[in-house]
Amino acid sequence: MKKNLDIGALKIFAAISEAETLTQAAERLGITQSAVSQTLKQIELQTETQLVVTRSRPIKLTPSGQVLKGYAQQIINDTQRMLADMRMLSKGGLLPLNVGMIDSFCDVAGLAFMQQVQPFTSKLTLRTGLGSPLSQDLLNRDLDLLITSDPIDEHPELQRFPILRDPFVMIVPEQFAQDGKATPALLADNVPFVHYTPGSRLGTLTDLIARRLRINLNVAYELDSTQTLLRFVQSGQGWAITTGLCLVRYPELLKGVRVMQLANGANARHLTMLCRPNELADVPDKVAAICRGIYRDEIIPQLIQIAPWLEQQAYAIEEMPAI
Repeated sequence: MKKNLDIGALKIFAAISEAETLTQAAERLGITQSAVSQTLKQIELQTETQLVVTRSRPIKLTPSGQVLKGYAQQIINDTQRMLADMRMLSKGGLLPLNVGMIDSFCDVAGLAFMQQVQPFTSKLTLRTGLGSPLSQDLLNRDLDLLITSDPIDEHPELQRFPILRDPFVMIVPEQFAQDGKATPALLADNVPFVHYTPGSRLGTLTDLIARRLRINLNVAYELDSTQTLLRFVQSGQGWAITTGLCLVRYPELLKGVRVMQLANGANARHLTMLCRPNELADVPDKVAAICRGIYRDEIIPQLIQIAPWLEQQAYAIEEMPAI
């Protein structure tokens, strides 16, 4: 017996899951109650599990039925969108686009991004936030594109478009910078450290850099906001490691702070745009090119104003560097 469930059977099961009786599901679908009952039996045979509690009124799904309900509705929604997008593209129309973007890039590039991408979409939605929830939104198909520092390597089926290299730097209160000569080892031994929260992507990368440099950070504070982290450093509470991109949004918080090179720019995070393959025609290529252009033409000049040596360390990329 075949194991694949067709979309028609999933539509019938979705109707069953929302109805109080099989008769009510049949009426909503415009088919006979017998057809609904036979389809349910066929699905249970194919999945080798019971989906509806026997003789329950109103209809009550088993745990397996609840799982299938979620998948069925997602597949139905995706199929409807696929057909709508195909019809729209066949007529030369534009697609709606749901984009996710990490805060640090959106803060400085969001407006230009919206202005440049909007002309070739019928509706553009931009969602920002922390990397992990956005990654899950992409996997759940709530987003079409995601610009992130997390490449989600555990999902190799995703299509990836490298965007930019964002170098890590040290930010140090002037009183601890020793006129720009302070080293990470010296700071780690003598000055409290202001850390991004360990669960964040920047926090994880900071710990990785510390291990590479063989230093033990004297963590005094853990924060999930770059703005707050910069304020703590500016007030002399300690030093921190962040990225060039994170500095651009808050130049006023760099007064009294020395931005210093970290390991000659050897450490950086890379922003990548992720999407599902073969769904958006050439739209991902266009969006990736726009993001690189914004970084190259609008953001890097601001970075150079903060620290001229960042010109050699921050740049747009079209290929991910070798690990």
